[in-house]
Amino acid sequence: MALNLGRTGRVYVKKESAYADTGVTFSATDALRHVELGMEFQPFNRVPSPEKTSAAGLATRFDRRLSAALGSLNAVIRPSGTLNTLPEADEIFECAFGAKTNVTLATTFSGTPTTTTGTVASAGTLAVGDGVLITRNSVKYVRVLTVVAGADLTWAPALPTAPTAGESLKGAVTYKCTTNLALSLAIAHYLANFKRLLLGVGADDLNMIFDANEEPRFELSGPAATQLSPTGVPADPGTFTTVGTVVPSGMVGELLVNDTAYKFKHYEASLKNTLAVRNQEYGQAVATEVYRNGKREVMISFEAFVENQATLHDVAYAGTPVSILKQTGRTEGSIIACWSPKVDFDVPETDDPDEAVSWAFEGTALASAEGQNNELTLVLA
Repeated sequence: MALNLGRTGRVYVKKESAYADTGVTFSATDALRHVELGMEFQPFNRVPSPEKTSAAGLATRFDRRLSAALGSLNAVIRPSGTLNTLPEADEIFECAFGAKTNVTLATTFSGTPTTTTGTVASAGTLAVGDGVLITRNSVKYVRVLTVVAGADLTWAPALPTAPTAGESLKGAVTYKCTTNLALSLAIAHYLANFKRLLLGVGADDLNMIFDANEEPRFELSGPAATQLSPTGVPADPGTFTTVGTVVPSGMVGELLVNDTAYKFKHYEASLKNTLAVRNQEYGQAVATEVYRNGKREVMISFEAFVENQATLHDVAYAGTPVSILKQTGRTEGSIIACWSPKVDFDVPETDDPDEAVSWAFEGTALASAEGQNNELTLVLA
């Protein structure tokens, strides 16, 4: 029998219509190009018998409830390349954040916009919290709406200069946090002579990584209901339809602290949903649902050279939260942006090497106000 080469493996991901649906099927468009995959499954979790015996050897073990989890899924964040076309990882981001909007809109400014406000010909279905793509002097900027009053819009953070009448504003794909999170994923992995299906996966821990000299990636892990292999695994779709060809790298983009550009080397946004599966009750062998079992935790961290003390170090020293917007890419359809309106940074340690000195900033992202659920927003534009 031929060996199974990991590089030939294919992964398909689908949002479940019902939790741990054993009748799930996959199509070519559920394909996800991946870097690493780890599935964890123990069908018995056997434990030694506590009964006393005359012999020293163990002869009996008892079954315990099965356990399953997505140990890790690592993949490149690939925008579709076309504005308002969903990416390969669309359902992963939706299940991790809880909600998404996709507003198809191309409009222009009128009157006299400012760096944070403007009137457009039509706001369409735009709402507070949606990401938009504003073109200013032929440069594409992602911003997030804070007020929508008819055709009058307010966004954050501020643009470097005010748009002029006739310049464009477009809708984008936006992933937003929610209070309840009962969405789940089915993930299938196919090799030449091996196949497995993980059902009822809760998108518990999503980490998005952006480096100055690499393509952006995400890492996902979370609890699951069960794993099937090979019985019950749907047929391999046979074809693998991918979305997006151009991946923006860290060589194009910026990070804004409040409204000020800040040079950085490495940025990470970590979204921890504190999800659990319901599998603790008597007479139950497999989890029946996924639910949020605690408060969400969002952390923002990045590395920067010790260069500009006033922009963030002194602000952290004073205990003043700041807004953070990180944008990767400037080409429409291939832009990735992360927005946090209020991040409370700890004062970083300052090392003392012979080479260039660096800071490692780490902060807790907070909602802008009680009930807003906007600690972290992901925009693909």
